[in-house]
Amino acid sequence: MNGMLTRQVAVWKKEIYSDLQDLIKRYSVVAVADLQKVRSSQIQEIRKKLRGKAELIVAKNTILRKAAEQLTDERSNLDKFAEGVSGSKVLIFTQMNPFELILFLNKNKVRVPAKGGDIASSEIMVPAGNTGLQPGPVISEFNEAKVQTRIEGGSIFIAKDTIVARKGDTISTKTASLLSKLGMKPMEAGLALSYAYDNGSVLGTSDLNLDLDQMKSQFSTAARLAFGLALEASIMLPETAPAIIAKAYRQAVAVSVESEYFTKETAPMILRKAYANMNALSSAISTIRPETPATQQAPTPEGKG
Repeated sequence: MNGMLTRQVAVWKKEIYSDLQDLIKRYSVVAVADLQKVRSSQIQEIRKKLRGKAELIVAKNTILRKAAEQLTDERSNLDKFAEGVSGSKVLIFTQMNPFELILFLNKNKVRVPAKGGDIASSEIMVPAGNTGLQPGPVISEFNEAKVQTRIEGGSIFIAKDTIVARKGDTISTKTASLLSKLGMKPMEAGLALSYAYDNGSVLGTSDLNLDLDQMKSQFSTAARLAFGLALEASIMLPETAPAIIAKAYRQAVAVSVESEYFTKETAPMILRKAYANMNALSSAISTIRPETPATQQAPTPEGKG
């Protein structure tokens, strides 16, 4: 009996070994995700979402290292990558680059029921209305979660929308049980990459730390600074041409007004400036020599006044 079991294990290992070699040859990227907090049902959901884009496999690290050793000549640093894999992991084989894969996984997380001890990733609210549950011991779970209820038509009704957990709270076992009875799946589950191999490059956790909001902010800042530099240097691009032309026009007008060079566009501005200077000079003279009769105000350049 033991001999048969040993032979079965040996066959299984050979199949996994063969599958790993085939996957490594077919895909340029091998990513590693932690399995410690991932349930088997979640893996199945994620596998469905990745269908056609990636393949998932769970294999012992020793088998991965042996497969990598055989293919080191074809894939540089593959043995180094395999040596760095430790603990219970799921391997993801894909043609997507690791960062594209991270974004895809983040967008395709699955909703799962809460378990006691889970940390709420967002606010959890139970909505008002008919729960479909019959009165009984479950009433005490509502009371403990401070959810107001009433009995109506043989069913438990929640009196009003009630928040049972806020982001960062630890969900108690009883609250998790209540949420499950209500058919709620408040938790997001997905795979988070911790290690990856990409065409010879080995990427660690710090390399894969992708903060999309921060990256957007950095790109926005860089674009703004580049635009400002191109504008100051008068580098003509489709994006900068309108601003450069507008700036040049404003500067040309300013030079024309300052030098009193009359054009159709600048004549009104030059006259307004001369008129303002005349009034300012008249006021200054009146202040210094009060005995001087006040000068009759001249009409404005527009002929009013």
